[in-house]
Amino acid sequence: MTRGSDSCRESSSHRKPSSRRRFLAGVAAAGAAALAGCSGLPFTGDEERREAPASIPSDAVGSVEWPASPFPAAVPESLADVHETRAREMLDAVPSDPDVPNAAVAARIGSERERALQRANADVSDEWPVDALSAWRRRREDAAAVRGTYRAATGTDDGSELAARRRAVRDDRGALATDLTYRAGSPTEAALAYEPVESLLGECARYVEPRVTYPADPVAEPFRAGKAVGRVERAVAAAADAAGLRDAYLDEREEAAPRWEPLVAAAEELRGSVSRTRSTVRERTGGEGPFVDEDLSGTVAQELLAVSELQIESAVDDVERAVDADEYATSVVAAGTALAETEAYRRAVDEIRDDEHRETPSESSVRSAAERARAAVDGIAAGDDPLATRLVRPGLETIGYVGDRVEQGYGSVRRAQAELAYVDLYASAVPAAAEFVRERLE
Repeated sequence: MTRGSDSCRESSSHRKPSSRRRFLAGVAAAGAAALAGCSGLPFTGDEERREAPASIPSDAVGSVEWPASPFPAAVPESLADVHETRAREMLDAVPSDPDVPNAAVAARIGSERERALQRANADVSDEWPVDALSAWRRRREDAAAVRGTYRAATGTDDGSELAARRRAVRDDRGALATDLTYRAGSPTEAALAYEPVESLLGECARYVEPRVTYPADPVAEPFRAGKAVGRVERAVAAAADAAGLRDAYLDEREEAAPRWEPLVAAAEELRGSVSRTRSTVRERTGGEGPFVDEDLSGTVAQELLAVSELQIESAVDDVERAVDADEYATSVVAAGTALAETEAYRRAVDEIRDDEHRETPSESSVRSAAERARAAVDGIAAGDDPLATRLVRPGLETIGYVGDRVEQGYGSVRRAQAELAYVDLYASAVPAAAEFVRERLE
């Protein structure tokens, strides 16, 4: 596999960033300003935005090979095949030159059909198989929206059918969620096998909700009708993938026992561990302003602190959300990530206090940081530990994100170096975090 640029990459021209990637983008845009508010560092977001874009060669960051997927079973190709077949059938049902009375609506339907077809023909993710499924669910949603819009514009009212379909998929999701006893060969395997299942059940729940309602007069609002149809189609696809991944895992496990109790216990214990570790590290590093009396303006250290602090807050929030939602496999993985993020922050503060990361960044220093980051994540892959592999994913994504940004000529040099330095720190903390989580599970 080659380096991907987001968690569900499709092609260079058709990408939809994951929540983690959107978070990283937010760090790039506003991280320094956010940290300034709580640490007393002497800079503002406006200063950061005025910084010159990256002026280093496009190959300065390089690529990283993604390790084998930590999902403990082969993902059936048939799952993606169903999405592709369904998407193409729906697009085939829409003429390339729609015969719609409103010329503007006809032109927009035609252009949206063409874009959806281009996405359907684009390369899918080269990261992990579950990412390919995500890409195809989005494409299926797009195709359904185009078809729903066309049918509405030509006088077909799908409101009743859509309501019935929404009820059916909600029932299917509920039945699967109720039956989720986390049967697996071990508690650690349960976390790795059911985390994506929980994610898909959550996706289904979000998309089946009628946040976009089907209009009473679909001819007058065809695009709203299409969006409502597309969202339900996405919910159907997510429910199917959740069941498919669960079945794929269980089909390869002759002896799988329910692991609900150890997962619940571990999730609660890890939640407390994350909270205590975060508080302890914050106290030992000087509270919310470890460098309040120093001027780090313009240094890599300034940006590294911003990235580190916001990464922790995001990871801790993920743990709280997952536990509160009774997503125990997800909460276990999120806790491992949060513990590694917290240790990375602690190491970042220590290194800055030792006068590291205070240099003026350059092409050479960015290349060196990229080499260390790639070596750190490669070391995790070489360890043949599926749990650690899953935890190192944020580092893999960040290398891809920084590489894309440099190739496209935007973003600052110091930001690129800071994020790569953070990957090194984070990946180095992953093995211990994975072992800590595994001990609580087993």
